[in-house]
Amino acid sequence: MQQNNEKLRRIRRSRGMTLIEIMVVLVILGMVAGMIGYNVFQSLKEAQIKTARLDLQAISQGVDLYHVETGNWPDSLVALTPKFLKELRKDPWGNEYQYLRTGDGYDVYTYGPDKAQGGGDDITVHGGEGGTPTAQGGK
Repeated sequence: MQQNNEKLRRIRRSRGMTLIEIMVVLVILGMVAGMIGYNVFQSLKEAQIKTARLDLQAISQGVDLYHVETGNWPDSLVALTPKFLKELRKDPWGNEYQYLRTGDGYDVYTYGPDKAQGGGDDITVHGGEGGTPTAQGGK
C-alpha cells in the first residue's frame, strides 16, 4: 500500500508545471520584455536627436560654402542642392529642416520630436559672419 502511495506521488510530481507556475514565468518574461523595450526606445530617441544635429551641421556647412562662393546667403535650402548638398533630407521625425536668414548670418533648425515650435526640444544651428556654427537644443 505504501509503495502505491509513493508511485502516485511520483506520478503527480512528474506531470508538469501548474497553472500558477506558468503564470509566474509569463509575468517575469513580460517584465523583462518591458524593460528591454523601454531601453530600446530611449536609444532610438537619442539616435534621432544625434542624426538631426549631424544633418543640421552638414546643412550649415553647405550654407557656409554657398556664402563663400557667391558672397550671399541662400534664399532657401533648395538653393544648396545639388552643388553644396547631395540631397535635402527630412528630419528624423518626417519634417523639413528650416532655414532662416538673420542679420549677418543664419539659423538652420528642426522642431524636434514634438514637431512644434518651442517646447524645449527644438534643435538649432546658428552660423554666419560671427564665427563657427554652434548647435543648441535637443535633450
